[in-house]
Amino acid sequence: MKSLKVDKVEIYATQLLLTEPFVISVGAITHARNTVIKIFLTDGTYGTGECCPYRSIHGETVEGQIAIAKDIAKNLIGKDPKNTKRHNHMMNIVMKNNASIKCAFDMALYDLNAKVADLPLYLFLGGDISKEIFTDNTISLLPKEQMAEKAIKYQEMGFPVLKVKLGSNSAAEDVARIEAIRDAIGMELPLRTDANQGWNYFDASYALNGIAELNIEHCEEPVPAANIRDQKRLTAESPIPIMADEAVFNHHDTYRILAENAADLINIKLGKSGGIENAMKIAGICEAAGVYCQVGSFSESRLGISALVHFDMVWDNIIYHDLDSPLMMSDDPIIGGMKYSKEWQVTVDDTPGHGADYDLAFLNMFECITVK
Repeated sequence: MKSLKVDKVEIYATQLLLTEPFVISVGAITHARNTVIKIFLTDGTYGTGECCPYRSIHGETVEGQIAIAKDIAKNLIGKDPKNTKRHNHMMNIVMKNNASIKCAFDMALYDLNAKVADLPLYLFLGGDISKEIFTDNTISLLPKEQMAEKAIKYQEMGFPVLKVKLGSNSAAEDVARIEAIRDAIGMELPLRTDANQGWNYFDASYALNGIAELNIEHCEEPVPAANIRDQKRLTAESPIPIMADEAVFNHHDTYRILAENAADLINIKLGKSGGIENAMKIAGICEAAGVYCQVGSFSESRLGISALVHFDMVWDNIIYHDLDSPLMMSDDPIIGGMKYSKEWQVTVDDTPGHGADYDLAFLNMFECITVK
């Protein structure tokens, strides 16, 4: 690689309207409020990353991220971008936790380093572009009639699997939601469920047994993430595989959850792990344990999902792909990057880096904070 140093960092707080509110058990959002990071070298080469904070999950806000981003950026100026491990260690010293904003920097560094190496990110990471990846599409937590209508629409659009948000105050109503969807679309199309920590043990047990015969691939995070005791009980008893999501932010969490037999599957999100550096460790631990994984998202644009697809291509044990967040947005400000096919296969090309970039006309709508 060229021996170049970080010259400046640009920080943007962006906002993009969703086509409709996205509703899960912990609340609803109407906009994707993403923090965008661009890291420039002295020759003008740059890498771009982004993150989407959910305060109910990350405990982060865009305003807080901007403040932290300024401190992280100051510590990168004049540094060689190649030592991502050292830079991740620096970010952990600057601020404990805050995985979301760290992800944006980590993503930008990996994009930048792959560009300098003149390699697509999947190859830079050791992946294989021949891996076939198909996304699901997500149905928000709504009245059962509306959820059934969404299921019909998405089935007609050709999605190979649907993800259904559950976790309401009534487990019986959640069972009725799945039954209504099955009445509307039949049994053939697989469903995945996600309670987003919305149940207690008894409601989770009731719901999981109530939908067990309805072709459900798995259920994400049925009980509060800190309640490892009950998640262990559910993992042992449930007729449906249990996937840990909010309980697993990083590789340390992954080891703890698997060692405790508190999940059958792991959901990896770059925005939870702090970026690609830690996500690779999560996937490696799961591979060693013989555990299948899913990749998922918050409300990232096609840029963040492009980086996620490149990461996905590295790991054979990632077999579930939840890559639909760009489909929820009212506009697409991204140039290049991942694409959806008619069959909802997700592909990237051999453009160096993750291949995606923000349209400057879109970024120029927002304040640019520059650290040099």
